[in-house]
Amino acid sequence: MRRLIFPVIGMALALAACKHEAAAPAATSTPAAVPAPPPPVELVSVLNMNDPQAPTQLTKGFWGLENNAWRWTASKFAVTLRPPAGAAQNGARLEMKLTLPAGFLDTIGPMTLSASVGGVALDPEKYTKTGDYIFKRDVPASALSSDKVAIEFDTDKSRTPPGDRRELALIVAKVGLVAK
Repeated sequence: MRRLIFPVIGMALALAACKHEAAAPAATSTPAAVPAPPPPVELVSVLNMNDPQAPTQLTKGFWGLENNAWRWTASKFAVTLRPPAGAAQNGARLEMKLTLPAGFLDTIGPMTLSASVGGVALDPEKYTKTGDYIFKRDVPASALSSDKVAIEFDTDKSRTPPGDRRELALIVAKVGLVAK
């Protein structure tokens, strides 16, 4: 009797394995859907810091979004923007809405902000008082012949507050290239 039980059990297991193997291809015969890559992000000419796509155009020196409206910058920071229509012929104006918060300049003194667009240096601006400002500079057409342009900013001063490891220079709410 024992001699019959082992072969019967072995055949049952073999049949179960065959059924399992036969069922497996049917379950995987349909290829899994591969998600499509995300569409490329289209660069904008004017960038609000709270735009969900902003991080793709903030290339250096920006800290995280605060109060769903603005970002601190380091002393050196950069963005990539799309020039507005006609800028390659007419030039454009660089505009950045910034804030120097109360008490900030008291600790570091007057601050100078410099910028370059596509490697072309623009006139710097010196800030001696706290408050809200719009940094405006005309940009020559020669700096705007590409479909995207790197804009680099530099301040001569910054601060690292106690308990905060970030280097802080300016608060920026918006930066853009606007048609003239």
